[in-house]
Amino acid sequence: MTGLVKHEPLIVLVDEDLSHIDFYQQVLSESGYWLRSVATPAKLMTILQQHPVNILVINMDFPFEGGGSLTAEIAKIKQLPSCRDTQIVMTSTQFSSEQKQLAYRSGGADYVVYPITPEELFLKMGTHLTAGARKNVSSALSRSFNVLSESNIALYPMMAAALSCAQMLNQTSLSNKQALYLNSLTRSLKRTGVICDNLRDFQELSSHYLTLENTPFDLDQLLESLREYLLSEAESREVELLFNVPLDVPRSLVGDPDRLRRVLLNIIDEAMVVGEGSPLILSIRSGQMKDHCAVLEFAINQKVTDGDESFDDLEELTERLVMSKSEVDESINLLIASYLIEQMGGQVHYDYDDGEPGVYFNVELQLAKATSDKSFSVPVDLRELRVLVVDDNPSSIAVHKAIVESLGFKVDSASDVDSAFTAIVEGHLDLEMEPFDLVLLDWHMPGKKGFHLLEKIKNDLEPEKHPLVIVISAYEKRMIDKERGQGKIDGYLHKPISASVMFDTIMGVMGQNLPKTHRRVMGNKQHGSAVTVNGGGRRILVVDDMPINQQIAREVLMSNDFQVELAASGREAIVKVCPAPELYDAILMDLEMPEMNGLEATRIIRETSDKESLPIFALTAHTMERDRQRCSDAGMNEHIPKPLDADNLLQKLAVCLGLAVTSQSYCEGDTDSPTEDHEYVDVEDGIKRVMGNESLYFKLLSDFVHQARAQENKIYQQIDAGQLTEASENAHNIAGSAGNLSIVGLRRSAKQLQNTLLALEDHQPPLDHFKRDMDNAIKEIGEILLQQNQASISTELLNAESAGGETIKKKESNVDQAKLARLKVFRSQMMSQDLIAIDTYYQLMVDYCDLAPKLKPVGDKLIELDYVKALAAFNAYLKESKLDISPAEVKGASHER
Repeated sequence: MTGLVKHEPLIVLVDEDLSHIDFYQQVLSESGYWLRSVATPAKLMTILQQHPVNILVINMDFPFEGGGSLTAEIAKIKQLPSCRDTQIVMTSTQFSSEQKQLAYRSGGADYVVYPITPEELFLKMGTHLTAGARKNVSSALSRSFNVLSESNIALYPMMAAALSCAQMLNQTSLSNKQALYLNSLTRSLKRTGVICDNLRDFQELSSHYLTLENTPFDLDQLLESLREYLLSEAESREVELLFNVPLDVPRSLVGDPDRLRRVLLNIIDEAMVVGEGSPLILSIRSGQMKDHCAVLEFAINQKVTDGDESFDDLEELTERLVMSKSEVDESINLLIASYLIEQMGGQVHYDYDDGEPGVYFNVELQLAKATSDKSFSVPVDLRELRVLVVDDNPSSIAVHKAIVESLGFKVDSASDVDSAFTAIVEGHLDLEMEPFDLVLLDWHMPGKKGFHLLEKIKNDLEPEKHPLVIVISAYEKRMIDKERGQGKIDGYLHKPISASVMFDTIMGVMGQNLPKTHRRVMGNKQHGSAVTVNGGGRRILVVDDMPINQQIAREVLMSNDFQVELAASGREAIVKVCPAPELYDAILMDLEMPEMNGLEATRIIRETSDKESLPIFALTAHTMERDRQRCSDAGMNEHIPKPLDADNLLQKLAVCLGLAVTSQSYCEGDTDSPTEDHEYVDVEDGIKRVMGNESLYFKLLSDFVHQARAQENKIYQQIDAGQLTEASENAHNIAGSAGNLSIVGLRRSAKQLQNTLLALEDHQPPLDHFKRDMDNAIKEIGEILLQQNQASISTELLNAESAGGETIKKKESNVDQAKLARLKVFRSQMMSQDLIAIDTYYQLMVDYCDLAPKLKPVGDKLIELDYVKALAAFNAYLKESKLDISPAEVKGASHER
């Protein structure tokens, strides 16, 4: 045999196809491997008995002498003294799942389908030699690892460059088809990155240099990123994935999140291949807790309830994972997963108590000292509401039902559209039960789909009986929007769903208000009340760093005969209160402020005055029981949630100060024409928050545009500078102001950005959502202010004409020099492409009503950051209006913004 290198390790090639033997010789013979080939059955046993064999590569169609079966012949080979520690690799020219199972049942450690690349061949041979634990193989292994290292090092920069280009391309204008292609490309690049990471870990394991990271991370964020990695593979294989992670599992952990995610990814990836379309459930349970550590129990199986169909696909996968370090798998996925589990202080369980086939293992992780675990407590007004889970998969029903029940809701289930609609109708007919407030609707079910239920609800139920609907689907949201027709969807969840994401979505949909189908809302729908209190000149100190929040609180209090003083920080409050606490009757204290927060300020104030002599009320968006306890421990009397509700504030002030409360009742029909619905701004609710003062509310909206844009720019600058904590504080401020002005959509995305920045996770997706919602919300505010200004114009014109047309002509003849000066500044900002131009635009609309309709084309282009077209539209307006804003015309004018 040519090219024979008489050094270990020994690889025996058994194949009638000489091209396969030639391929192995060309790739491996010069790399320190000793190759022996067998092309005829008669020579097989003779060659195998001559020397200890490290790896036996045998074609599954090879005709054994005597015509025995593959299983029987492999058993004979393993009885040979020279083959007791041999790694047996089965090869074939065509893939077959039955043949693959036969290969493993016969005792094979690997199953390879031709053709195979030289790089993959090197990797497999090195992997099998490592698993065989042979001596004197360092020469061949080192050469293989050198090739592996060089390949992997070359892959990383190319991967990073490709991913960066994809991200930059995503910032450009794309068609729907291009966006779909780009999304697939990005996911594929991420998956390729996982392969590179596996190769790196394989190399480090082989050279004993593997070290684990020890960084804080959030379990829910890890699951979200895992979902992103698995989406495309699950969709292509039509596998339904579920996350079953109860809310009592600790979320704030310390460990190596990248490698833990890769363990789960490697095992689930293999499970999807083995399961061949069967559903997969990832379950995580909290095990033993000790010494600031937690043992998390992981399970990957295909069945949650007894009613599910039984599968045994994962029995093979469990055995392969357990034996991966001695009987090497066809890929390095399970080998890496097994080693990493062991490195993390865990172990794989071969048998499980309930006997359900699956992969079971545990991992030991530290608990984060500065925990960011959020409370999953549901506000009192939302507890005991009824939820209907509609899904054809019993496992999906069981997982989602368990999560919703743990939140304190009453849950029922239905397996198809017809039974779901019947349950909704019966909920209204049964006097002993309350109707369903929320429906969690699986979109893709056999027979009638989710949109059929939406159509039945819309067509066959009165609007006041419509429940809230959150769609759950493995499909992208844009596909759902195309299919839903006229049906209304209140929220969307993408499978697989973590408990935390479901909690956030339900709370976002329901908010702090009861759903309209709830009996308490139905009973109060015809009659409302507005609380009034006679403050009698009592002095209230409002401590808040946001001017908009200060103005809202001030308006509510002064409208009820309170005196109001303002402080912008906890330190300023201490300076005002501590020298003479008797000057104040109560304090409204924001919790999160710069310099000194509300809790610290309260503790210091309590050194000079107690709860009875000076009540302190916490103003905060954190409304869960844990947050209330923190406020109470600091010395606060009461807890008032943000966004600020005037009735709630006045009632609590009245109780603490011993004041009489008057409720002014009104009927729903007493209101004027219905307020136009907007996507982001709830104008009607916002006006209620400032005691019906419309002028103040619209002024606050205008002020919000200026303040929010400035804080938005700060957020971008701070993120670029790595100041994530400071950026999260600005996001918190925007969320608070947006909530108090009932800018609901922006409040939600700003809050999500704040939480992501605090968790030190990937902030790009929530930052993109925040930027989108900020632009859309400000554009909507501009439209609202434009409508308001147009109404003012009509009123002014009507009054002027009734008094005589000469007044208008006189006004038109006067050129407002100040206005021209501001227009000049506005044009200069657009020419320099300054973001402040959009703020100037809105302020011009507010201050000069006559400009609003004429400058609208300019504002539309500014929203899109198209300064060239905005400037062209502005110049067209100047030409049409015959305005000259040359420097000479506005000499000495103010440059104020």
